Amino acid sequence: MEPQIYIAPGPFELETGHTLPELRIAYHTYGTLNAAKDNVAWVCHALTANSDVADWWPHTVEAGRFLDPARHFVVCANIIGSHYGTTGPLHVNPATGRPWYKDFPPFTIRDIVRAHRLLADALGIGRIGTLVGSSVGGFQAIEWAVSEPERIERLVLIATAAKASPWAIAIDETQRMAIEADTTFGQPRDDAGSEGNWRRPGPSAC
Repeated sequence: MEPQIYIAPGPFELETGHTLPELRIAYHTYGTLNAAKDNVAWVCHALTANSDVADWWPHTVEAGRFLDPARHFVVCANIIGSHYGTTGPLHVNPATGRPWYKDFPPFTIRDIVRAHRLLADALGIGRIGTLVGSSVGGFQAIEWAVSEPERIERLVLIATAAKASPWAIAIDETQRMAIEADTTFGQPRDDAGSEGNWRRPGPSAC
């Protein structure tokens, strides 16, 4: 199932002060938004997942299951920086005509949520009955509920927290160090740093 694409109007300002000249958001939907627009279940995916929830979370988006397309309008959008269709390092920087690669600007969870909000508005979604988030998706869900409490009715949080613990930060750092240890890291190529990801130190594989 191919994702749909939403293109935000105008440049997208990031919390860091940088600007994305264009923001494309790839997303999947399942089911139909009802007339009352109150049957929305939005899934915020984990870091390495994508917007095709039915693919990576089997037996969840199915008839009679938790996210039943007959009852819910299920939405999941790829996050900023994703290589599954939303604007990220592999996309072309309009200013240079070349992929962003390592020059892609830093962004925050709040930026990701602001992008989700733009998409929700474009889809005509008012209130979100159920907002699901796992891991990094949970960070997004919490931020969204805090920034727009009137829009979010309930949260389903899985393997996440309101902030990263020192242990989690240390694990993330070992992964980052492994990727940066690859001699291709930082080079202008699609697979830069990928070998280091497979040679990560033991603790980061836990």
